[in-house]
Amino acid sequence: MEKEFKFEIVTPNRVFYSDDIEMVIFSTPEGEMGILKNHMPMVVAVDIGIIKIKKDNEIEEAVVSDGFLEITDEKVIMFVDSAEWPDEIDVERAHEALERAKKRLKDNVNHNRHIEYRAKASLGRAVTRIKLAERHRKIR
Repeated sequence: MEKEFKFEIVTPNRVFYSDDIEMVIFSTPEGEMGILKNHMPMVVAVDIGIIKIKKDNEIEEAVVSDGFLEITDEKVIMFVDSAEWPDEIDVERAHEALERAKKRLKDNVNHNRHIEYRAKASLGRAVTRIKLAERHRKIR
């Protein structure tokens, strides 16, 4: 029995991933979600996190930003602002972004919601990039 389905990750700059896979696990605002072949059609919010893609009994990981995922009868497609493989992550830049985000949150004395939202999103992306890059480097 065929257990694979068509899966794509699309960013504004590129088709990051496109292949037939067995399973995908990703973060949503409510927690992790896994998709297998023949999942019911739906649209789901995607949260910043590490995505796990299972193909040929191997798992690949990448970092994705927030966006949404659409499940149809034909394929599953994830639309996100950014996606990176572990070897594409600039860890030094991620650490700099982390420090900038912390400073913006600390300096937001007027509690501007827009500044807070953007700083928390930057913080989440930086922490996730660092986490995946460090884990990937330990495995090698």
